Amino acid sequence: MRVAILGPNAGRDAGSVYDDRWEIWGINSVHARRFNVSPRWTRMFNLHRLAHLERDCPEYVDWDATFSRRNPEIPIYVIDSWNGLLKNEVLFPKQALDAKLPRNHYHASSFDWLVAYAVYLKAKRIDIHGAQFVVDGPGREPISAQACLEYWCGYAEGKGIPVTPLKSCELFNQYHLVRSNSLYGYDDVRMVEDRT
Repeated sequence: MRVAILGPNAGRDAGSVYDDRWEIWGINSVHARRFNVSPRWTRMFNLHRLAHLERDCPEYVDWDATFSRRNPEIPIYVIDSWNGLLKNEVLFPKQALDAKLPRNHYHASSFDWLVAYAVYLKAKRIDIHGAQFVVDGPGREPISAQACLEYWCGYAEGKGIPVTPLKSCELFNQYHLVRSNSLYGYDDVRMVEDRT
C-alpha cells in the first residue's frame, strides 16, 4: 500500500496523479476544497473531538456529514463518535498505535497522526500534500506541529518508508531567529526572509 495524504493546502491537482496502487487520504474536510479533478478518496480523517469542532468550526461537521451521506463507502476516521452523523464512522485506532509505535504521545497535528498510522499499516511509500503550519490567524496550528511532522517523517524513513513532501508543503527548511535594533513600522523589516 502507498499513501497520499492531502491536507487543506493541497494543490488543485493533488490526488489526480495516483493510480490504484495508492490510497488517497484526506484530512479536515479537504474534500470540500475545489480540485480540478476530484481525487479517488479511500479514507477521510477528522481527528478533533466533535464538541471542539461544533464550537470552533461547525462547517467541518456539516461538510463531513454531507460527504459521508454522498460517499457511504468511504470511511471517516474520528476520535470520538459523531452520534450517527457519519455513514461509515471508524474510531481512530490510537490504542493500537500506542502499543506498536514509540513516542505516540507526541502528536501536534493531523498530518503527523496520519504518517504514524501509515507506518503502523506498513505503507510502502507516503506522499504529503498541503502541509503548511500557520501559528497565527485562521487555520492556526501548534507551534510544534511542523517539527512533530518532521519527526514522524524521519521515523517512517528510518523504517524504510520513503516520505515525499510535495511543493504544497513547508517541510524540512531551516528557520532562523533574527535579533535586530530595527524599529517596527519605520524600518524595512521582512517577517520572513526567504533565502532559498
